[in-house]
Amino acid sequence: MDLSTQKLLAQRARLALRFAPLVLVAMFMALAPPLGVAYASRLPDVSAVSDPLPTDTVLYAADNTTILADVHPAGYQHYDESLSSMGSYLPQAAVAIEDHNFYQEPGVDPAGIVRATFVDLKARSTVEGASTITQQLVKLRVLGSEPTIQRKLNEAWLAFEVERRYSKSQILEMYLNDVQFGNSAVGAGAASQIYFHKKTSDLDLGQAAMLAGLLRGPTQYDPFLHWQTAKDRQHEVLGAMVDQGRISQTDADRAFQEDLRPPNHMFMPANDVIAPGFVNYVIQNLIRTYGKAETYGGGLRVLTTLKVQLQAIGQNAISGTQSSLAWRNVQQGALVAIDPTSGAIVAMVSSANQNANGGQYNLAVWPPRNPGSSMKIFTYSAAINSGQFTMTTPIQDAPFTYRAPGITYTPQNYDGHYHGVCQVQECIGNSLNIPAVKVELGVGVAGVVDMARLMGAPPWLPHADGSFTSDDPVSSFGPSLTLGGYGETPLQMATGASVLAAQGVLHQPFAISRIDRGGKTVYSHVAGGKQVVDPKVAFIMATMLSKDANRAMIFGRNSQLVIPGWQVAAKTGTSDSFADAWSVGFTPRIAVAVWMGNPDWRIKMTQGSDSYYVAVPAWHSFLAQALPLLGPDAWYNPPPEIVSAFGSYYLPGTQPTSQPQSSTGTGGGGGGDHKKHKG
Repeated sequence: MDLSTQKLLAQRARLALRFAPLVLVAMFMALAPPLGVAYASRLPDVSAVSDPLPTDTVLYAADNTTILADVHPAGYQHYDESLSSMGSYLPQAAVAIEDHNFYQEPGVDPAGIVRATFVDLKARSTVEGASTITQQLVKLRVLGSEPTIQRKLNEAWLAFEVERRYSKSQILEMYLNDVQFGNSAVGAGAASQIYFHKKTSDLDLGQAAMLAGLLRGPTQYDPFLHWQTAKDRQHEVLGAMVDQGRISQTDADRAFQEDLRPPNHMFMPANDVIAPGFVNYVIQNLIRTYGKAETYGGGLRVLTTLKVQLQAIGQNAISGTQSSLAWRNVQQGALVAIDPTSGAIVAMVSSANQNANGGQYNLAVWPPRNPGSSMKIFTYSAAINSGQFTMTTPIQDAPFTYRAPGITYTPQNYDGHYHGVCQVQECIGNSLNIPAVKVELGVGVAGVVDMARLMGAPPWLPHADGSFTSDDPVSSFGPSLTLGGYGETPLQMATGASVLAAQGVLHQPFAISRIDRGGKTVYSHVAGGKQVVDPKVAFIMATMLSKDANRAMIFGRNSQLVIPGWQVAAKTGTSDSFADAWSVGFTPRIAVAVWMGNPDWRIKMTQGSDSYYVAVPAWHSFLAQALPLLGPDAWYNPPPEIVSAFGSYYLPGTQPTSQPQSSTGTGGGGGGDHKKHKG
């Protein structure tokens, strides 16, 4: 078969497809309804045109305005919009170029078919479409685009049915929501956002005409690949709008002259994400509840708890500290900040540098790391709660070895020295290890495990295969627990601190405040908390951890653990091998945990890189900037029934009858410099 014969056959096939709807019109007029009913019974259900498409899930910050992320499958973006919310330009432009008889025809346009056929015959190729918008909608949603006469007949018949069931406005709305605009954009809303970073209603005439030009061939008229072709097509759209009296020639000329060239005025698809670790945390929560398909295509509007300003401050604090301490072999860091009054996660920094080793993981939530002495907030909470210890109970800081069947454990202070007798508040403030182990053994290791679990920070037990468990029998834990011998995460440590900040109430940390779908709320966080620690115990802990004098022996007065102008509780933590550095603290308005170190715990920081030098700078930087944003913060009032005696606070029945013994430790005053440093 020669080339001319092939072209002739192809032209005849196109004509057959073109005139198939006219044949169906004639059949419908001559033979309906009996044959029409039989014919229609074999066709797909036309109601599929109104079935919802997979729609992007959008995550918003706590301000309900800032978009954190647009969640969708790769290569697909879609937002459902009402016709009334699309403005006037794009709907007018689409009708003008695709189907100018749209509002008069019954779903098929016989005159348009004849006209397009003569144009194609003259050009000897397909240069003008004949399908109506209704036919295109049927093709998109019901039949597909198989080039057969049968499919074309079915398309025309179903187009009649669509016109019978739906109004013209409904049809145009469905079409503009469903049609492909190229470059991942499905529907007008996605196209407006992707190409121009605008709402559809905010498109100007030139932008709307450019998008309408894509409808006939998103690839052929792709402005990023074929700019001149796309510009010519825009000119055709504007000309059609003028011919149909929708705009003036002056308006068209002005719109055509507008500079829309990429990349400054037209944009490619981009998935910009704010706080990627937090976003991933939210997505995983959504998947657990709604499944992956609903999360990525369910059209969820998710209001999160993240405060953008606090997140930016936290990221800068972690990234800046890591950068300045890279010489200490500090590769990463993480931060979690919680509103203790509700449990809302207001900041979550997953890593110091996403592009560095381990930066792709959310180190704020996994894996567990050695919390060092920051674990002592649970030890001393259990101790005060037991009634066996008070904030002024004297503890001997001297050589000590714990012996049990199969266990010999000799704790050492970080500085390698012994400090004589110190009160409990000074033992925790100066983070002395030997007194902490003695206190832990006094209340029982099991008591500390139970307290940590109550406060939302169950210690993780490591296993040989690299896994962790947190529900092991309390007998599984040894006396190294109080010194951080078992894992915790920044999220858990911030949660534990938030319990003390909330006067003993555990508000489970949460990241999602509300979820809407289709204008209706499908989930709303229910506020509530559980009293897990006696408020008197929490007040005593807050008092001990916020007194600068309590940590002066090791850290000196006015150290970086002090935030000028604010009363802040603080606790540091460093693992013995310098693999982990922590700083945890709180006020009545915020609880914060900072971790610094390396993603691989086997890679250590340099010798002497304790938390004061590594984690505290980021913690201090964050709080110094965050606290003023949160506004005035009144410290706690003593709770009812707490006993005040000799300048300290006690549970009822535990107060001393005479002035408690002062510390006999060395160096208990000091100037403004950090003195001996302690993890």
